[in-house]
Amino acid sequence: MTNDQNFVLLSMDFQRAMCEPDGSVGSGGLAAEIARRGTLDRVADALGTFRSNQWPVLHVRVSFDANFTNMTSASPRFAWFRANAALIESAEETQIVPALLPTKDEPLIEKGCVNPFVGTRLREFLNLRQFHHLVLAGVATNHVVEATARYAADIGFKVTVVEDLCASSSPELHEFAVHNILPSYGAVMSLDELLATLESAD
Repeated sequence: MTNDQNFVLLSMDFQRAMCEPDGSVGSGGLAAEIARRGTLDRVADALGTFRSNQWPVLHVRVSFDANFTNMTSASPRFAWFRANAALIESAEETQIVPALLPTKDEPLIEKGCVNPFVGTRLREFLNLRQFHHLVLAGVATNHVVEATARYAADIGFKVTVVEDLCASSSPELHEFAVHNILPSYGAVMSLDELLATLESAD
C-alpha cells in the first residue's frame, strides 16, 4: 500500500466538544473513553508518521453556521445541537483539538451531519485526487466511523478502519462496531498493523 495505490487518512471529528470531559458530546462518556484508550496520542502518532512519509491526510469536523442552514440531519441528536446552539463553526468547542490540528496543506471538510459524504464535496474531492482507499480514524466508532465505512464501501471505495485510532462512549459500543459491523465494510486493524503493512509495501 504505497502512494501509487491512492490511499488517504481521514481524521474525523476529533473536536474539543467530543474529546474534552466538559464538551457537549464528550461529557456523555466519549471523552473518558478517548482518554482511557489513549486515542489522541495514537492519532498524533499516526499523523506524524503520515506527514513524515508525505502520505495524504484529510480532516473532517461537524460545524454549523449561526442559522444552522448547513445542517442536513433531521435526527434528534442533531436537533439537540440546534436547540442548544452547539458546534457553531467559530466556537472553541467546535475546533479540532490542538494536538491534531490540520497543517496548512491538509484539507478540512466541514459537514452538517454524521456522514461526511452528505452535503459536502468529499466524494468529488476524493475522486479528483484519485484517492480510492480510505483509512479511517475518528470518534465515535459507532457513529462517524461506521457511517463513513458503510457509505464509502457502498460507493466503491476500499476501506481500512484503524481500531485504536477510534473510540466510542463505552467499550461495548466500540467493540460491537469493531467486531460485528465494520468488518463487513472493510479491513479492521491496529495502527501498528497498518504501519507494518505500509512499510512492507515500500
